[in-house]
Amino acid sequence: MLNPAWFLDELDRHRIGCITGVPCSYISGLYSMLEDGTRPYFPATSEGEAVAIAAGAWLAGSRGLVLAQNSGLGNMVNPLSSLTEPFEIPVILGVSRRGWPAGTDEPQHALMGQITPDLLRLLGIHTEKLALDQAAAARQLSHAAGRCDERRSMAFVLEKGVLDNAVPPAEVAEPEPLPPPAVRVLRAGPRPTRAQVLESWLALGISRPTVATTGYTSRELYGLDDRDGHFYLVGSMGCAPALAGGLAFAGLPVTVLDGDGALLMRMGSLATLARHVRTPFLHVVLDNGRHESTGGQRTNSGGVDFAAAALACGYRAAWRCDGREAVTAALREAVAHHDGCVLVHCLVRPGVAAKPPRPKDRLPDLALRFRTHVTDNFAVAEGGSGGYSIRP
Repeated sequence: MLNPAWFLDELDRHRIGCITGVPCSYISGLYSMLEDGTRPYFPATSEGEAVAIAAGAWLAGSRGLVLAQNSGLGNMVNPLSSLTEPFEIPVILGVSRRGWPAGTDEPQHALMGQITPDLLRLLGIHTEKLALDQAAAARQLSHAAGRCDERRSMAFVLEKGVLDNAVPPAEVAEPEPLPPPAVRVLRAGPRPTRAQVLESWLALGISRPTVATTGYTSRELYGLDDRDGHFYLVGSMGCAPALAGGLAFAGLPVTVLDGDGALLMRMGSLATLARHVRTPFLHVVLDNGRHESTGGQRTNSGGVDFAAAALACGYRAAWRCDGREAVTAALREAVAHHDGCVLVHCLVRPGVAAKPPRPKDRLPDLALRFRTHVTDNFAVAEGGSGGYSIRP
């Protein structure tokens, strides 16, 4: 049985700068230590969200660890297969094995308990059972760190009893929630296209890492102005805010260009970001009510007030904009906020003049280009997400 304090010290030694995930009773002692506030721990609302957060941590120049029980492994399949694998972004996984040995757990865990190691290996992830012996476990963690340097992921299967759970829950005082501010509603000018909103953002000339969601948003941004500081999701629909969160948790200012259909897939990210982000974080939602790149089918956004939802989750400010001049004004006001998450909900016209181009570079090269840009131009201030500076 491993001591959780020793395990966390080993993670520090191997420069694991971001720990995220969803809890499991099999390793509750480890979570109790993480929640004391002394570690870079950012609990997620879903396991797939956690994978995207860890990917963002790597893009910020760090290493990320995702902790989850195997019942959430299915939720992780999409970002593991369409984000970390094609971009060659390494993450370390710690997956507890509920439902194993067979017959020792609740029936809903039985199938996943049986197939957990095989499922991870089918995803192309090198998988090992974390050893009970401290010296052997230390070698395994060193191996995982080395694989990160080679841009290869690794998974540890955590069987029941591998970590000591005799750790009392941390006493953490959450701040009293403040009444949310009002949504600022702006109407001016004709309703813009998605490309026109992107043009308005680019025209501001703000130098910060920008993450664009999958589909035509990434492709139009690429076609308008390809920059080293742009990260284009090509899959992992719904994961753009969480990936941007991984950058923000490292202390970086970030903009995420999101879509209505994408945000609806993982709206829990709003709560995660609001709770943990302290640097400038601009969340732009381009809402055309359509899944544009798959043929223009309707989304379920017609009755959704994204701005109000963001404020209810703890965002510092939010705008709802109808009209190109309204969008420009809202973006200018939003970038003036420097203390956490703000959201600009932009109503846009559906349709595209022509199918936008896809990035021509290899995806691993795009990821490395972005990571190099971030680490060369932004220095994370002491204290993680407490601040940042732009390198001279």
